[in-house]
Amino acid sequence: MRISACYIVKDEACELRRSLASLRAAVDEIVVVSTAGNAAVVSAAAEFGARLYEFPWQDDFSLARNYALEQATGEIVVFLDADEFFFHPEDVHSGILEMMQEHNDSDLMMIPLWNYMTENSLRDAQRIMSPRIFRRAGLHYEGLIHEQLVRDDGAERVIVYGDERLAVGHTGYLKERGEEKIRRNIAMLERDAQLHGRTPAHAFYLADCYFGLKDYAQTLRLSEEALRSNAVFIGEESKIYHQMIESMRALHYSDEEMLRLADEALAKYPALPDFYAQCGMILCGLARYEEAAESLREALHCYDEHFSQIHDSSFFNDAVAALVAERIAQIYAHLGDVVQENAWITRAKQYRGEETVMQEECLRISACYIVRDDAVHLKKSIESLRDAVDELIVVDTGSQDDSRGVAVSYGAAVYEIPWADDFAAARNAALERVTGDWVVFIDADEYFSAETRTALRAVIAQVDAEGLEVLLVPWHNIDEATGETLLDSYAPRIFRRRAGRHYVGRIHEELREADGSAPPSRPVAPELLTLVHTGYSAALSQEKGERNLRLLLAEAQNSDNPERCWRYLAETYDNLGDERMAEHYALRDIALGRRSVVYAARSYRILLRLYGEHPARREERLAVAEQAVRDFPELPEMHAELAEALAAYHRYTEAIAAAEGAFTAAPTAMVTEPSLFTEEMGAALRRRMAIWGRIAARAKELRIAAAVFVRNDARDMETWLQNTGVYADECVVVDTGSTDGTRALAKQAGARVVDFAWQDDFAAARNAAIAAVNADWAAVLDADESFFEPSELRAYLAMVDVTMPHVDAVLLPIVHVDEDAGGRETGRAPHIRLLRMGRGLFYEGRVHEALRKVGGEPILYHEKIALSIRHVGYSSGRIRAKHERNLALMERRMEETGLLPGDCRYLADTYYGLGKYAAALLYARAALAEDVQSIGAQSHLHHLLLDAMEKEHCPLAEQIAAARQARDAFPQLPDFHGRLGILLAAAVDAAALEELTEALRRSEQHADADGEASAFPAWAGAVSAARARLLMEAGDAAAAQEECARALVLDTAREEALDVYVELHRTMPLEVLLTSLREMCGTDAATLAYLTRFADSYGWLALAAQARTALSSATGKAVPVPEVYGQLQGISSEDQGRLLVGMLAEHVREMPEVLLHLERDRHAESPPLYARLRDLLPEAMRAFWRHYDEPDAAALPESMEGYNLVRESFIHHADEAQAERFLRAVAGYGAPVLRAAAEAFAAAQRWAAAYMAWAFVAAVEGVSADSLYGQALAALHMGSRDEAETYLKEALCSDAGHMKAKELMELIR
Repeated sequence: MRISACYIVKDEACELRRSLASLRAAVDEIVVVSTAGNAAVVSAAAEFGARLYEFPWQDDFSLARNYALEQATGEIVVFLDADEFFFHPEDVHSGILEMMQEHNDSDLMMIPLWNYMTENSLRDAQRIMSPRIFRRAGLHYEGLIHEQLVRDDGAERVIVYGDERLAVGHTGYLKERGEEKIRRNIAMLERDAQLHGRTPAHAFYLADCYFGLKDYAQTLRLSEEALRSNAVFIGEESKIYHQMIESMRALHYSDEEMLRLADEALAKYPALPDFYAQCGMILCGLARYEEAAESLREALHCYDEHFSQIHDSSFFNDAVAALVAERIAQIYAHLGDVVQENAWITRAKQYRGEETVMQEECLRISACYIVRDDAVHLKKSIESLRDAVDELIVVDTGSQDDSRGVAVSYGAAVYEIPWADDFAAARNAALERVTGDWVVFIDADEYFSAETRTALRAVIAQVDAEGLEVLLVPWHNIDEATGETLLDSYAPRIFRRRAGRHYVGRIHEELREADGSAPPSRPVAPELLTLVHTGYSAALSQEKGERNLRLLLAEAQNSDNPERCWRYLAETYDNLGDERMAEHYALRDIALGRRSVVYAARSYRILLRLYGEHPARREERLAVAEQAVRDFPELPEMHAELAEALAAYHRYTEAIAAAEGAFTAAPTAMVTEPSLFTEEMGAALRRRMAIWGRIAARAKELRIAAAVFVRNDARDMETWLQNTGVYADECVVVDTGSTDGTRALAKQAGARVVDFAWQDDFAAARNAAIAAVNADWAAVLDADESFFEPSELRAYLAMVDVTMPHVDAVLLPIVHVDEDAGGRETGRAPHIRLLRMGRGLFYEGRVHEALRKVGGEPILYHEKIALSIRHVGYSSGRIRAKHERNLALMERRMEETGLLPGDCRYLADTYYGLGKYAAALLYARAALAEDVQSIGAQSHLHHLLLDAMEKEHCPLAEQIAAARQARDAFPQLPDFHGRLGILLAAAVDAAALEELTEALRRSEQHADADGEASAFPAWAGAVSAARARLLMEAGDAAAAQEECARALVLDTAREEALDVYVELHRTMPLEVLLTSLREMCGTDAATLAYLTRFADSYGWLALAAQARTALSSATGKAVPVPEVYGQLQGISSEDQGRLLVGMLAEHVREMPEVLLHLERDRHAESPPLYARLRDLLPEAMRAFWRHYDEPDAAALPESMEGYNLVRESFIHHADEAQAERFLRAVAGYGAPVLRAAAEAFAAAQRWAAAYMAWAFVAAVEGVSADSLYGQALAALHMGSRDEAETYLKEALCSDAGHMKAKELMELIR
């Protein structure tokens, strides 16, 4: 139900603020009708977000109220006067809804309204029941004054009575009801009677007016008229009898006459204490003392036991009760019963609160401050409490302004102590000088609100009587400059002075007992006390945060109890925007479990907020939420957090059960952790629970199919079938010609197998699979794919059905896992894997098929986190064959259709996977130039471009420009900040550190990049290691050390990180350094061997020697020193250089031969080794080899240097296919070079290659006797005598004098 609050206001701006504050959290809208155009009223309304309407006053309350109702939109209306306010704001919303829902046929609700007669005291307040809450539809006001709610249809109103949760205070009677105002009301009532006809109501309200004027004869006449009319004055009928009895008493009617009326009233209102009291007083006058005492005792019994339950107005209150108790004491004194007399005298004092007053008077309250240069704020703060305290103590820590003068002017005792960066020390210095029983210790930038400051002493007296120790005061933080609310919280600012009670902590100091324990505390209701704090204004927050951080870090470093600081460090870093460090300290804090301190849940709240903002961190969120519920079972919000964390995993039934805990959580008696769970949160959670219930119900009905097409996929089929068994109601396997047992596996598992002839068309096979499905949804995972969490699918699809019925298909995150490399993740990309059946969906495209929809485009939902799929099809042992197959299909299709949009992207990917980097670079650039977007994987194209540029050794400036373009296209991803930073570092650009830092920051924050897949895990270690090196080079050793530690944990660039670490600690003794490295990397012999190789490779020769010694000791075997070390001993540096160059040259000469062997090898590890070794070739050799690998994409270098360096390897070690590609490349240098190659092949007796070479020569320069002779010689050696003779005959025909041809012809004949 929507609730509206309505007001008509003249000029009561201050009262209006208090009233609005008491209900703003309970209503959905506020309507304020201003009848006098008062600027202060306008301002007050604006502060609370009220809608303000101007309505000139026309001496008609109903007219103004009905105008307000016309502006309201809620189903329920709360209509208060500006000088009325709710006592229990936290209960208003639930109280209204419960009553109105329970009594859904009711029109209006009568609620208790207390008319204050003395400021801030209910002892003499008068309680009436007033219609302040009602249903808007069908009701309106009537009457110029004392307006009444009536039904539009004239029918009888249905009334319900609210309880004390909805009690309202009214301060309007604190101002004297002047004769002029009463006579104005009489005139308005008489005019209303003339305009609308006189009714009993006019008599009733006129009687009240004349009673106020003490015209008792008129009061009796009009009251009699109202009473005998049989009219109903709901909630106020008893008032007629009160006024009549009191008027009769004033006019000296006889006791007998008054008793008859009192008995009549008592018969009509037996639940009210009033008329028992009236009868008792009258019976005293008749000297019927026993009866009088009995009637008076019954009055007090009704008041003590049932007063809150009565539905009629009452004049009874504590003051009246005290008079009644005194009269009973007098009766017993007259009767000579001293015991009863004293008992009732004591009872009268209790009603008057004399014991409490005495207690308040003897209580001594001290207010304390520590201050430095804050005179303006100190003045305002002291003014807010000076009337309530007995002692003011101000500790000044070095003010240069007038802070001391301000304190002295208010009578404070001022003590000067030097500032020592220790807030606890300063506060304890103030406590040492306190003489009061209670201490109010607030900061200079805090003050008690104008609405609550007068209650300060009474509140302390009350809690003193209850035996409490520490009060958590509502803490309202505002931006002083704008008035904006920044935070509402609680702060322990008031406490009982105890021996040994003191503060601890340089910053964020806490109260402790002498034994170190935290004293028990309890929150105060904001309506009783509110402390306003201006110190967190935007202008000061950063400065204060940095100061606090410095003090906290110093304390944590030097304290015996550093864990005290962790939650404050978490909060400070959080406020400063450093999520990584906030998370770090919050995790350390909650690892200790719940502690007996105020706001012990602070770190839990920080982590739950951080993790809740990043859906990818749902695992951490759930773990923290589960711990939070265990540690803080009394906090409803922790149960709500657990419910949301479970719902993020689509565990909806569990989420509903957890959410119920939010409504049944029982607060502890002594609260150190006030709940932040509001009624609005509860209502929102109820709505969420309803949705979760619908999803859980849908999950039970849902039918899911798993559909796949296969061909010889037995190696993956078992896993696929086990995976689908968790979620699928049916499995459809379309077999396209398997011969490896795939069909048998599927049938054995209960799948329905459909035969389908393979047509070199992936779309056709997929369409056959989904056509066989009989379900609501189909999961179309490939055979080499499986869900990491298959049990999540059913609830997930139910969620889509309930919340996104328009969605046709869902893209899920595919995680490429290399099963041949220990399960290493190699990349991620989203793909469509969930299809809603019955929507006309089908696939199109022979390879890299796309989803289409009959009559339009399919509506897709991109799931970024849940239901990740493990894909092993790109494992290193499979990927080459898959790329070759896909390339063949693509080429066949392109022969028919030409190049289509999107083809460049797939070709770039395929060529890169085949190691054809030049072609990949060409197609990647072309793909980026296309206007074809790939949902969630567009950034992959930029990665592909940068990877290909690196492989092709593009100029560094070009790579940097491409990285900048990628970063600007995807600024939220850490990926390209990191890659750009690494490239800038290589270019010695000062901007590198900023980019590397930003990459790591974004990675830690798990920033949402609109679903774009990130490949940063593969780069994180390199980015971190590069940042560590830059920090080291900048001289920031501590930061470099910290970053180096992170790089080692990331573990994707371990050697680079170790190199930085060793350089940072190069002065450390070798034994200590090696021990440190082993602690980080491992202590076994294999790790020692690894560290030895690392040290050798990176030139840390002394460390390598130390590692070898340790390895020998660990294994009991001698570890040989590399031979080159011995060769380098004892020779000059020039000779060392020559020796190393010679050794390198020898290795370089061997590299082409190794490359040729790797190219022919079909093992999974050979292609990456081939690519790495090719990159190590000298530039000239690499340039020629690029053309050899990719003649269509990489140009033949103009210089023949590279060719000359690799020629001998091809001549002696190339197979026929390699030789053919080599000769095609050589042909680009012309016939002479080609002829020389042919002769070289022949000389090496590589006859097949020689035969091809001479054919190439003939093609380039034309057939000649020499080329024919060369082919004849090669054919002869290959065993083809006839072919050789044919070539020789042609040669001799061409040149009869060709001596070699003649000789060979004679030889073979």
